[in-house]
Amino acid sequence: MSVSTRLLLAIAASLLPLSGTIAAPSTQPASTAPASSCQDDASRCPAWMPLQAEMRSTIADHFCELADQRRIQPRVNPLVRVESSPLNCGALGEQAGSNFVCGGEMRFVGKGGEMDTITFSPTLRREEDGRIAFYVGNDEEGEQVWRVPAPRATSATCAVR
Repeated sequence: MSVSTRLLLAIAASLLPLSGTIAAPSTQPASTAPASSCQDDASRCPAWMPLQAEMRSTIADHFCELADQRRIQPRVNPLVRVESSPLNCGALGEQAGSNFVCGGEMRFVGKGGEMDTITFSPTLRREEDGRIAFYVGNDEEGEQVWRVPAPRATSATCAVR
């Protein structure tokens, strides 16, 4: 698949709305997720791509920050944990440091095991300091805007209680 085709697919995926639904608990525990965050296709899974654990943590940080900002509202109360499903990621370019896209589900788990899920597929990149940033749009001058989420430990919604 050419780079331009992958880019168009990623753009189309990023335009999909976030969807939220109440779901039954997942049958796949977080510990069974593969180490890689990519598919087994070499053109989609270069060595520089972040590992599954790093991506899942960053995704959880992002959604906890969105919940703190009231941009999303998990429908479980009380919230006892947040977790990302195993992710499927792909590079948008072959060179190290290219942007990439990851898709999956964010799970907000309540005390009784009830779960609220949000499907996602953001465009991401690794910043110079090593942190992962989310593409949030373009500014008034047409420049891309990227945002690194605050750590989940600082979240009013998701911090361990």
